[in-house]
Amino acid sequence: MKKLKRFLPSKPGLGQTLFAGLTLILRFGFLPPNVSGVGAVGFASSSILPLIITTVGFDLIKGGFYSGFWWTYTGFFGYWIFGRLVEKSIKKRLALLPLASLLFFALSNFGVWLSWYPHTLQGLLTCYTLALPFYRNTLIGDLVFGSVAIAAMHLLSSKNISLANWKPKLIKND
Repeated sequence: MKKLKRFLPSKPGLGQTLFAGLTLILRFGFLPPNVSGVGAVGFASSSILPLIITTVGFDLIKGGFYSGFWWTYTGFFGYWIFGRLVEKSIKKRLALLPLASLLFFALSNFGVWLSWYPHTLQGLLTCYTLALPFYRNTLIGDLVFGSVAIAAMHLLSSKNISLANWKPKLIKND
């Protein structure tokens, strides 16, 4: 039961919420295409809610829905599943994050192939070949944002710091 508990919905902490909010804002054209923290949000968050906010929220505002979008969402969900599988091991996190990127690439582009390319071997190969530059950017975003998230999680846990009860201190000027 203990192993299954990590897959149950939970309330996101302040750090996860701030990371998701920043990621959502950065998706509006502040970074190159497919360089984003969305995968890292899913991978590093104990709650699935930040991932839903950064994916569905963006698509609702910007209009990212197409006939194969469920494949893309399944790929994003894979980040969250992989993040739950590694628990707190930094080595496992660093090893599985690129695999989560590869899974996202495979699933999301399968949806693109089903939606926009001929359903032939040539169409499949063309789809994945043309998607390689986007995969490079996705991997870069995942490694950069994921490394920051993993380092922050490790630092906060090693120092026994919790953002859940954090309150800003007001400076009084006399």
